[in-house]
Amino acid sequence: MVRRRAVAAAAALMVFVIGGCELEDVTIPGGDPVVIVHAVMRPDLPNQFVVVERSFDGIVDPTSETGAIPPNFPRLPIAGAVIEVENLDLPVDPCGTPVLFDARPPLPYVQVPGVYWGPTDCPTMRAGDRLELTVRTTDGETVTGVTRIPGMTEAALVIGADSIVLAGDTVLGFNRDRDTLRIRVAATVGRLLQVGIRRDGIIDDDGTTVFADTTAVAIPGDAIDLFFTRDGSDVFLGGRQYVVSVALSDSNYYDFARSRSNPFTGSGFINHLTGGVGLFGSAVAATARLAVVSEIDDPREGIYRLTGQVEGVDVDATLGVYFTRPLESADFSAFLTGSWFARGSGPEGALIHVARSVRKSIDGRFDRDSLFATIQDTVPGGQIVTYVLSGTHAPAASFPLLLGEQGVTGVRPLSTLTAEPR
Repeated sequence: MVRRRAVAAAAALMVFVIGGCELEDVTIPGGDPVVIVHAVMRPDLPNQFVVVERSFDGIVDPTSETGAIPPNFPRLPIAGAVIEVENLDLPVDPCGTPVLFDARPPLPYVQVPGVYWGPTDCPTMRAGDRLELTVRTTDGETVTGVTRIPGMTEAALVIGADSIVLAGDTVLGFNRDRDTLRIRVAATVGRLLQVGIRRDGIIDDDGTTVFADTTAVAIPGDAIDLFFTRDGSDVFLGGRQYVVSVALSDSNYYDFARSRSNPFTGSGFINHLTGGVGLFGSAVAATARLAVVSEIDDPREGIYRLTGQVEGVDVDATLGVYFTRPLESADFSAFLTGSWFARGSGPEGALIHVARSVRKSIDGRFDRDSLFATIQDTVPGGQIVTYVLSGTHAPAASFPLLLGEQGVTGVRPLSTLTAEPR
């Protein structure tokens, strides 16, 4: 009883003390803005660039009604800077000693404030070479950094008994239910292996990124990316094609990838620049593509042959449908391959349908036995057009699929195709 009364008295005293306190408004002075530099030299790419901007100093942005940081890139670009990159291990670089970067980009790139471009295929970069970056601003600030170019003699994907050397036009089959993707590189110089997996043709797909302090990594087909969403997201889905990028980076990029800045103290970020913050690193990379399938677990999954005519154009294609987790109502992805159609230019610029070979991944949904899928294509002039496939699945039998073109007022019917299970 005594202990309870003592606790109650202490609680009452605490309430009294807190109630009697008045918090005073304190204005924290803004920090000193610093130069931020981001650049990753890539000898496997023809053009190099350096991003130069200035940090925010804590002062409310005067151009914003809400005071929010504007979502521009770079956010506070620095114009008029002098950017030089010198190969320290090549006394006479045919590109120049040092190589000057320019704010005017080579074609087909668009000029962006704060982004500086080097000449095509410059500076000279060999595995093991040290490159030194020097940034001089019009305010008299100087930022320097050094990177050592990594090198790999080979990068390979291994799936079961199949092994391929990475090349951009290579497409390898992969079953997410029974295969494991194994990646290995033969490195001469380098610190970090970075593997990026994203859906082919989808620009805003962030995909999955894996970092490894080794020269090899294995990713199961049913792997879940727990960092993408709260519930996790499948790295691979059947019926989709993925671009697999394998990069070997230097130690600067390694430290940049594995450290971050504490939002309150600013500590924790490993910075290798002098006079500024950011990254001056280097990497070499190679890519390949995976055509991912899965086991057939549902009667609605499988390969269908699509035949018919679309405004005089013969269609003879296959549609490979794959669910991630079959349910009565389920989303699916599918490979559409074969002889298809497209919009082309006719007499006097009129748009007409013409024959075209197609290989693309599309998305759709089954609501019990009702199928609905969309197919996007680009017409002359750059406009995106959406086609719609819809119909009712018939188990182990052919069934009709209505094909239409999505418009502002609805779907305009184009044809009826026959879907035959194979």
